[in-house]
Amino acid sequence: MLTWLRRYSVLITSGLLVACSIMLLATNARGRQRIDPLGVFFLEAITPFTRVISLAENTFRHTWSAYVDLVGVRQDNEWLRHRVRELEARADRLADLQSENGRLQALLDLREEMPGQAVAARITAADATGLFRTATLNKGERDGIVKSMAVLAPQGVVGRVVTTSPHAARVLLLEDHSSGIDALVERTRAGGIVEGSPEGACLLKFVKRREDLQVGDRIVTSGFDGIFPKGVLIGEITSLVRKDQGLFQTAEVQPAVDFSKLEEVLVVQAHVNEAPPAAPTVPEGPRGRGHPRG
Repeated sequence: MLTWLRRYSVLITSGLLVACSIMLLATNARGRQRIDPLGVFFLEAITPFTRVISLAENTFRHTWSAYVDLVGVRQDNEWLRHRVRELEARADRLADLQSENGRLQALLDLREEMPGQAVAARITAADATGLFRTATLNKGERDGIVKSMAVLAPQGVVGRVVTTSPHAARVLLLEDHSSGIDALVERTRAGGIVEGSPEGACLLKFVKRREDLQVGDRIVTSGFDGIFPKGVLIGEITSLVRKDQGLFQTAEVQPAVDFSKLEEVLVVQAHVNEAPPAAPTVPEGPRGRGHPRG
């Protein structure tokens, strides 16, 4: 029997498969539902894989959408940063223009108060060696600036012109140790000389000892030097230098002008003192007249 089964195993297996197929066909033809065990098996087998693939697809889709959105956000942020920088630069330029307009308006108001010729100029350079306190202007002889003209700012005295060229001028600042301005104490009208010092400070010197000086007194130009107009603010007394001996007293003065922030100045024509009137001439007598000849 076993030998017969081995010999005809192929035919038997094929017959069984054909019989099963015929039975499935007959059953499916009679019933409403089709019986497909292999289909059910494969469907059940691939379901986990389809779920994994679907999950991976959804994850990839969300990741890609997030990446696209992130790129868009980064581009928007970059545009916003660029826009903010533009607006900040515009605001800075507007603030600079407003500041410059304010300074120029103050300079124009000062120009209207000054008699005679006045030239507005811009400071282009300052002494870099530290040995001298000087500044360079962008205007010179061709603009009407000559040596010994007074240089003023809306806050007060700046200095005087010491050198000129056709298109530039050099200014000796008030705080230079070789400067000197005839000054008055505004409160008491006491006279003195404001000089600079090697340290950059300003001192009011040669004030008579009996004069009353106080911290906070304003110092103004006297106008007696023929260079600076009368009554222009020089600075304020910050401390008194008391000495036991001597005819004069000294005070330290804080200049009204901050030279480190100075940009525009007004150059004023030096005041020329009027020449004293000429002595009257005595008319000579007619020729031939005089004492009679002996």
